[in-house]
Amino acid sequence: MSVHQESLDHMTKGGADMREQSDAPELEYRTARTDSLSMFASAIGGAILGMLLTLLILAIINGGTLSFTGGERLSVFEANLGRINENVGSVSANIDIVAEQARVMQAQLDEFENTLNGEVSEMGDAITELNQTKAQFDTFVGALTDALSSMDGAGE
Repeated sequence: MSVHQESLDHMTKGGADMREQSDAPELEYRTARTDSLSMFASAIGGAILGMLLTLLILAIINGGTLSFTGGERLSVFEANLGRINENVGSVSANIDIVAEQARVMQAQLDEFENTLNGEVSEMGDAITELNQTKAQFDTFVGALTDALSSMDGAGE
């Protein structure tokens, strides 16, 4: 029997059955109410669990207490932070000094390199001139040797 046939059978049976059918089924409403209550209870439970976890984290951070002031630990932390800040400032000043010294050394090295390049160029020119003088001297010695040979040959 199909669902459609059941509803037709109930309609044809009489007035009492019609009244029963027009009443809402209580099981369906009870299920919806139970689902709503379980969702509400889950939301409340989640909120309470979140609050407890937050308090646990605060207790861990504050060393076992839920105090927000911090007291001595906070002042010690601030003092340490102040010393670290001073150290960072002095390190920064030292880095600035070293950077300035590096810039001065770079300028001196550039000047020294330019001077050396000039001297190397002058030495290259002097070597070229010396090679020309050597070639001329070799020519002169060769001519002198020829002259001496021819004089020795003529004098004999």
